[in-house]
Amino acid sequence: MKRFLLLTTLFLSSVILMNAQTGKWTQKGDAALLKGNYAKAVSAYQKGIKADEVEAYFSLGNCYQEGYAVTPNMDEAAFYYYKAARQGNMKEAVARLKSLAEKGIEDAWMLLGHCYQVGAGVTKDLPTAIQYYQQCKTYKFTFLIEALQRELAKDAEEEKVSDGDDEVYAFVTEAPEFPGGMDALVTTIARNTIYPAYCRDHAIKGTVMIQFVVEKDGKVDNAKVSLSCFPLLDNESLRVVMQLPQWKPGVLDGKPVRCFYQIPMRFSM
Repeated sequence: MKRFLLLTTLFLSSVILMNAQTGKWTQKGDAALLKGNYAKAVSAYQKGIKADEVEAYFSLGNCYQEGYAVTPNMDEAAFYYYKAARQGNMKEAVARLKSLAEKGIEDAWMLLGHCYQVGAGVTKDLPTAIQYYQQCKTYKFTFLIEALQRELAKDAEEEKVSDGDDEVYAFVTEAPEFPGGMDALVTTIARNTIYPAYCRDHAIKGTVMIQFVVEKDGKVDNAKVSLSCFPLLDNESLRVVMQLPQWKPGVLDGKPVRCFYQIPMRFSM
């Protein structure tokens, strides 16, 4: 009885904060959960996730946190709370992530950091995102943290007010060119990119857009994430781009100049 009362309290506090337009499968899972039919509830939430019902992610996170018909798993709970925050902008999901992070769950630090990086369930806050990423000793977000710090310091080249030799151009007579051309660039990126195991395990895929500057000597510099997908994918994309060899620089009026360039990094299973 005590377990059921605790469950009911947790469940009702969550439902109050959810959108009134709860999906069909989530409603079925909620009803089963209130009756103590945990296995049926989990099954319904899983079907709700396949049907893209945002609340189902949150409820399944609760099941993993509390151990309802599944083995308690704080890492999985964190992942489903994160999905709820990203897809439904749920503040309560972010609150659950914070609670897990405070208990030392490293995955929660990572996922919470991304919520602050992109503004999911919270106001976008890069200093806080950096702080949370720095807690992730396993994942080592070196490249992502450095990129966010440059953005914060307004050292990203497009935000500099400069003239003369320091100016960075978006439009030039001749665009920067990777040695061997576009096919060679695609091959180099594919050969050097490592798909993070966490992302494979959780079927995380998508596109990261990386913007950078090709210097007058062809060096790649000042890379930043212009479109984020997932922190591990962002970090890997930055790592690969920052290690590219020298390019043929862009040309304006017959002279090499500093140029913006942008690359889509596509990750698929």
